[in-house]
Amino acid sequence: MKEFLQVLDKDIKRCDVALKENNYIEIVIAVEELVDKYKVSIEGIGIDIDRGRVWNYSKKDLENLRDRLLHYRNENITELMFSSVRHYLNSNIKISESKKDEAQKIVNEIEVIYNEETSKEEKWEKLKQYLLWISNEDIDLATKIISIINIIIQIEY
Repeated sequence: MKEFLQVLDKDIKRCDVALKENNYIEIVIAVEELVDKYKVSIEGIGIDIDRGRVWNYSKKDLENLRDRLLHYRNENITELMFSSVRHYLNSNIKISESKKDEAQKIVNEIEVIYNEETSKEEKWEKLKQYLLWISNEDIDLATKIISIINIIIQIEY
């Protein structure tokens, strides 16, 4: 998964460079190659691009494609982070069972907030309470949960 995310980051950067340089040929090639590359792994990628008009793509097509790649990246990073926190809780023998249960409950609540279809401002309002809770927890658990909260409030909805 980590390697896939690195490749995805590289492709997102490729989109950014092509868009910044505003090179029509690079934009068209990037759209063609990236849609072909991700059509199996990212459901619906390129669906908003008229594939019948080869070599007639616009900058907006590449912007939409980049946004789709970013969204997919953020979803996968968030899933990986939730998984990482759960693994940390399950495998850490230093944390008491009652503390693990409490932390697991918090992680589940944060995941529910993440999955809600609300604005990031609304999510932030709901997530603030967990910052106070983690301020009293061990640093490893706290940094993992802070990272999740950070990703959640950075995602554009």
